[in-house]
Amino acid sequence: MPDFACLNGQIIRIEDAFVSIEDRGYQFGDAVYEFIESFNYQIFCLDEHLKRLETSMELIDFPSVSIPELKDQIIKLFQVSEYARAGCYLQISRGVEPRAHSYTNRVPPQITMTIKDLSRLDTDVNTKGIRIRTCEDYRWGMCHVKTVQLLPAALEQHRARKAGLADTVFISKEGHVLEGTCTNIFMIKGQTLITHPLDNHVLPGITREVIINRICKKEKIAVEERPYQIHEFYHCDEAFLCSTVMKIQPIIQADGEKIGHGVPGPLTKKIQAFYDQLIYRS
Repeated sequence: MPDFACLNGQIIRIEDAFVSIEDRGYQFGDAVYEFIESFNYQIFCLDEHLKRLETSMELIDFPSVSIPELKDQIIKLFQVSEYARAGCYLQISRGVEPRAHSYTNRVPPQITMTIKDLSRLDTDVNTKGIRIRTCEDYRWGMCHVKTVQLLPAALEQHRARKAGLADTVFISKEGHVLEGTCTNIFMIKGQTLITHPLDNHVLPGITREVIINRICKKEKIAVEERPYQIHEFYHCDEAFLCSTVMKIQPIIQADGEKIGHGVPGPLTKKIQAFYDQLIYRS
């Protein structure tokens, strides 16, 4: 089965999909995106992804697109792929027009999607934990918008992987723990999950939302959304990263400092199990 793309509503083979060199996503990073997964042929959190996409577009003055039509195209692409376990990358740019910093919003947004088989990439739940590093945040000031402007994230994830680590977590100039290169981060003290509140420094992650609103509320697990300093993080009982792609990854070491007992903690393991139940029941 070939991999497929959807280019402005038309489903074609991925190798036949091309966009103009004057696409603003290519020229200026003037584009937003989402990554949506399916499990056992069921798309997980599609409406949540589309709501965030729509919000991102509104925040950077994009012309509107029909969300119901976009949803239908996404569902059709999943169906055509016939993959039980699939990942759809969706990107919307401001469109194609002669290169200039100022935009007109008079051209149609360019909508591209690709879909890939993820079954070979899946691994068992992480029972060993990961090690991370931190660095001072130097990204742009609208991290709550999911744009393709990801150069600092790409650089810092590369530096982490080059050092044999799983990810880099950005720390504000005030010393607050923000988020990873493509992940939200939680620490645990006692039986309470603590994570940075949603603002312009943190992406409103879908997995973050699922953990807080669908797992912790149901299981009566306490959650605090508040800023916290890096030294407080070093001395927490447990910690984990989370994202659509990475799921839930227990942190056992940060900047060479052991987190908790240096092994995945019991509450993190419970949340991993609850999340696994959710995604395969979707």
